Amino acid sequence: MSLAPRQTSRFRRRVLALAVVVIAVAAVAGVSSAFGNAIRNQASPNWAGWVALPQASSQRLANHFTTVSGSWIQPTGTCPRHRSTFAAFWVGLGGYSLHARALEQIGSEVDCSRTGQLFSYAWYEFVPAGPVTIHAIKIRAGDSVTATVHASSDRVTVIFTNNTTGSTYHHTIVMRDPAPDTSAADWITEAPSNCDGDGHCKPLLLTNFGQIGFTAASATSIGSGGRHTGAIDDPLWNYGEIVLSSNGNLRYSPTEKSYALPSLLNVDGTSFNVRYGPIGPTGPTGPTGVSGPTGPTA
Repeated sequence: MSLAPRQTSRFRRRVLALAVVVIAVAAVAGVSSAFGNAIRNQASPNWAGWVALPQASSQRLANHFTTVSGSWIQPTGTCPRHRSTFAAFWVGLGGYSLHARALEQIGSEVDCSRTGQLFSYAWYEFVPAGPVTIHAIKIRAGDSVTATVHASSDRVTVIFTNNTTGSTYHHTIVMRDPAPDTSAADWITEAPSNCDGDGHCKPLLLTNFGQIGFTAASATSIGSGGRHTGAIDDPLWNYGEIVLSSNGNLRYSPTEKSYALPSLLNVDGTSFNVRYGPIGPTGPTGPTGVSGPTGPTA
């Protein structure tokens, strides 16, 4: 998929799905609901996780999405020598289609500086605007967090809660140009991108986060017949798995600079894991980083 955001300067950001390529023809195996709703496995240079889309046949209750939510345990990171790395974990609405102009998202991040310092922090972003670090919320490796995005007309609210400390952050904006994109619900691990003033973005090196588990994943859709809430693989939606691969492969290659593989969904469609690299063992518990340098203060 093409990247549409427009920026005026070069900076790091979470962005729309860059060049998601359909590779596998078979439906995703092992999911809990009707297999006919599964879309093809895909590879992306910056996204790994699961995406849900409204079905054309279910528009009465699923014309578009209004809410997406999910929880995870904040992972740590293993920092390489003399290299900066980045990994973002988030839920969001939009950003998936070929002509997407917007993406509303909130999540957490694990970054490594070139000196080996680890940064853990929360953030939100309303693409095409830039990312904002949430300094009001502190997170450490091992904290349980929950993130939600809700859109109603041109108003979008993001909520981030550190369940371990009890801290919660809310923020609402009005999006008009572009309007909010509510055509997809996303549960994603991402390699953030470096973007220039012409909107050309390149994914950065992914932090070795070991493994992360997304849980309590749900979305709410709306249509002329009312609202409907379900898991990732709800029968009213299409849903699919995205593999993060710098080489564009579903299977790991030794030449990959970044690679992250999502698991199958659990039996009720509300949880899955994403692992780093070909094996992706859970990384050792490391020092808790300070709030990261991304964007203005929230």
